Amino acid sequence: MKFTTSGEIKHIVHMLEQGLEEHSKWMQLWNSKAICHLNFPKNYLDKEAHQECEFAKWFQSCKGKEWLHQVDYDSITTSHKAMHFEGQHLAEMIQNNKPVSEEDYYKFVNSEWSFANQLQKLKDKITRLQISFDPLTGVFNRQAMMPVLLQEQAYVQRDNKQCGLAMADLDKFKRINDTYGHANGDIVLKCVADFLRTNLRPYDALFRYGGEEFLFCLPSADIETGISLLDRIRMELEQLPIKLSSNEIITTTISMGITQLQSNSSVEDCIIKADEALYEAKNRGRNQVVAWENLQTLH
Repeated sequence: MKFTTSGEIKHIVHMLEQGLEEHSKWMQLWNSKAICHLNFPKNYLDKEAHQECEFAKWFQSCKGKEWLHQVDYDSITTSHKAMHFEGQHLAEMIQNNKPVSEEDYYKFVNSEWSFANQLQKLKDKITRLQISFDPLTGVFNRQAMMPVLLQEQAYVQRDNKQCGLAMADLDKFKRINDTYGHANGDIVLKCVADFLRTNLRPYDALFRYGGEEFLFCLPSADIETGISLLDRIRMELEQLPIKLSSNEIITTTISMGITQLQSNSSVEDCIIKADEALYEAKNRGRNQVVAWENLQTLH
């Protein structure tokens, strides 16, 4: 499962919850019609009903997406179809005054339980992924950082690939908090995080490292490529209008330090190198990108 923001997870969870609610109401209405000997709505007698409900239309559109494993898709689709088929079959028998055996009824109930149970498990599995995201900015948090970086380091070691690792820090962020208040500071952090995430490449990863610091993982990026990418983002961020709660518009800048994720150094050591380069960017006057490797050539 691959998500880049907590908002994506919330949307999926919301759609799964709607599916559960939709079919709970569907089951309640089925039972009321059967028990009270009332006519079933036409869609309950439709053999293609499993394709027409709102959940089915949405779920079918999700086939092949990264967050939905094929096994989950197949099993839920099968259970959903079986539930509608069993419900349609029994509704038709009841409508035509034919006797329904206890075995047939429990077959229907079990199919509904199986569908709801599988959908709930998928919802729970996706919900648990929310712990990987920072609640304020919606980007990955430090808890999610190390597994990603270790995986990228494994690619560096195994395939001799390159991967950029960068630390970034908003310039004079304390002044923003002191001048406009912490609530507006949060607005600035949200806007910056969203800007950074949307301006990275699709396969890059962004993490909130802490406070106003962010960490970038840039697969397949050598130092020159990484500097070029970060410099573009840095210069565009400088022009980004940020609207505060008072409707006042402000701008901010960012300093960045970049290094390469090395196969012969620990991830922690590589983070320290990126942080040292960031510190040098601050010393040089802020609002710039400094590479740790370039610093070594000066010594």
